Amino acid sequence: MAYPKFSPLNLDEQALLEEFDQRVKDGVVIYDGDHRVIRKSYNGFPFEFRIFTGHASKPEVSTSGDPSLAPSTKVSANVSTTHRPKTPEYLPGSDISLTGFEIRNSSADVGHAHYMIFNKFCAARPHYLLLTQNGHRRQHESLKMDDFRTLWGVLAVLNKDWETKKLGARRYLGMFNCGIDSGCSRLHKHMQVFAAPDEADFGLWPDSVSEHGDQKRIPFKYYKHNIDGQLNESSREEMAWTKYLKLTSSARRALENAGHVPTAPPPGADLTMIVPHNIILTREWLVIIPRTKAGANGADANAAGYLGMVWVSDEERVKKWIGQDPAELLTRLGLPSDN
Repeated sequence: MAYPKFSPLNLDEQALLEEFDQRVKDGVVIYDGDHRVIRKSYNGFPFEFRIFTGHASKPEVSTSGDPSLAPSTKVSANVSTTHRPKTPEYLPGSDISLTGFEIRNSSADVGHAHYMIFNKFCAARPHYLLLTQNGHRRQHESLKMDDFRTLWGVLAVLNKDWETKKLGARRYLGMFNCGIDSGCSRLHKHMQVFAAPDEADFGLWPDSVSEHGDQKRIPFKYYKHNIDGQLNESSREEMAWTKYLKLTSSARRALENAGHVPTAPPPGADLTMIVPHNIILTREWLVIIPRTKAGANGADANAAGYLGMVWVSDEERVKKWIGQDPAELLTRLGLPSDN
């Protein structure tokens, strides 16, 4: 089947940011712009701990594999978007609330398979979720073509100013935590898009390592593909998707060779089709990290954690990370490098 031609999404970054700020001001979206930041390197690997006290009430996924489903699918009356005039509080089968987090005042039409909403517990300004309109889609499923195309399309629009080096432009990252072992907090399938830290404050290691790796700096196994910016948009997207499939297959083999069995698979699931992994996507590169465990001794890691960006609710959580040697912890929650 031929890969579909790239189709630009209708998004307005500035309007989205203004609405995000208003939702934070209203107390609906939880984001503390004055959060404490601790930056330190461990064994040559840089970390940035962000402490958000408002995240203390953030839910955690049940290791039973069953989501805490909403008691109702009542439609919220205070919602109005051009592409979705009425929004249920919870989609059938979902464990992610939509009420209050809908994007209302600016266009955020990302197609017929996903909704773009504000994340409730934000670790960046701004921070969005892209969740499937089918509330029964699950986080243990690897990305499908429609998921990847939506994520790529959002990043293509939001990074326009950054790619043209406009003064003050934000760089946006996309990430997906596949399965309980990857550090996901909800089971309804969703991806995340958020603003990257300022490069002057905290650089991203995939920007400076080759596809073949730098295992002296990066102790855990990862797979990287550099995305050719000289290609046209359709070819660039298609190549990134093709590499995602290839790298996910490599992650599957590595996990199988390590004897890893996914945590709490759904009843009747084909274990060979579940590949616990993190994906981090930018316009320049794609990184896949095979995962074996969500956390250890009170220190959990999602995809951002593998960039060294650890988001916690208090200093006790930071101590739990530091007490276990953060770089070594990431290795134990994934797979060790081949070197």
